[in-house]
Amino acid sequence: MSVALPPTHRTRDSLYVLFFMSYIPIVLFVDSIPLYPRSIVPASLLSLHEWYKDHFNDQLVITQPAWFRFFALSEPLYQLPVAAWGIWALRSKSYKALPHLLVWGLVCCGTTLTCLFEFYHNTAMSDNEKLVLSAMYGSYAVIFGVIAADMFCRIQTILGAAARLGEDKKLR
Repeated sequence: MSVALPPTHRTRDSLYVLFFMSYIPIVLFVDSIPLYPRSIVPASLLSLHEWYKDHFNDQLVITQPAWFRFFALSEPLYQLPVAAWGIWALRSKSYKALPHLLVWGLVCCGTTLTCLFEFYHNTAMSDNEKLVLSAMYGSYAVIFGVIAADMFCRIQTILGAAARLGEDKKLR
């Protein structure tokens, strides 16, 4: 028996699907470039990566601290597969999307907020560079946080309804 998400969430779900569809290529062709062997990366993507580093002075991408490499590795190994699965789960209205996308949103938001915190304390970047990067990373943090909060609220609503149903049965 398959249980579908309520129709009231379908507009948000459609927006999340569109976001995931834009997020997946960014993970594959931008964020994961440092993880690939240079010999398999097309020159155009290497050029884009170098341009990004030169243009934005993103010290996380330039210096690649160990914790940031771990976060970067989590993108193709965890975040990307869950986003791809999330497209299917949301389009098929599966209730299974809720807990998975809650965890996904928290992981993504947490890693992105860590990067923002690092920007704030980084002395190798100008205030303007920090502002630009914070706007770029921050917009993702907001989207990830909204997805996590929405999934949490949906789970709470379902649990509340189940608890009320259980109480109703006890009263009978």
